[in-house]
Amino acid sequence: MFLELAEVLDCPDCEASAGLVAFVDRAESRRVVEGRLGCPLCEIEVPIRRGAMRFDLSGAARRATPCAGTEHPAAETAPEAALRLAALLGVSDRAGMVVLLGPGLAAHAAAIARLGDRLEVLVWLPDPGDRSPPAAVAVEDLVAGVDPLLGAAPHRWPIRSGALHGIALAAPIALPMSEVTRCARPGARLVVETPTPADLDSLAASDFAEVASDATVWVGERSHQVATA
Repeated sequence: MFLELAEVLDCPDCEASAGLVAFVDRAESRRVVEGRLGCPLCEIEVPIRRGAMRFDLSGAARRATPCAGTEHPAAETAPEAALRLAALLGVSDRAGMVVLLGPGLAAHAAAIARLGDRLEVLVWLPDPGDRSPPAAVAVEDLVAGVDPLLGAAPHRWPIRSGALHGIALAAPIALPMSEVTRCARPGARLVVETPTPADLDSLAASDFAEVASDATVWVGERSHQVATA
């Protein structure tokens, strides 16, 4: 996990928008390999093990329990698929961006992270009970800008409001659109691969305006205008 990424993370338990504080036990090139994230208000701690933020533990377990790493075989991905997804997200050659790849898209993370200077790719990995394996997390991927996030609750993302420049999800959309909208900054891209009819209905009612779509993908952009009372 990139050390400064703590600035765009929030406590999923107290939801106080106070941010999280990173405590480092071991780091590589400003990447936290071993350590923890702490909430300054409710004192919950989220372990970081082998670069992965472990939100999958109970509140009590977060405080002290060592966790296993994410050493599982990575799914194969064609380079052109990652480049296409990056282009749809609008991240190529752009600096200082934070994008999130939802469950099922972890295999694209390393290739996308290497496309931009200081491009951070949050990867939502499956829960331990999920049979699909998370991608292997190597130190070189962490240094490139891959930030694994394991087991976060879908109803409340551990991300500050308006922090994400882009979000990519695989259909069917398993994460609430309210959280997608809350975490996306104005102008952020949303990419949904192979959307279902139910997904399309949900997207049509969302705050994302359709930019492009076909049978394989839907691309939208969040409005730059902020609603006023």
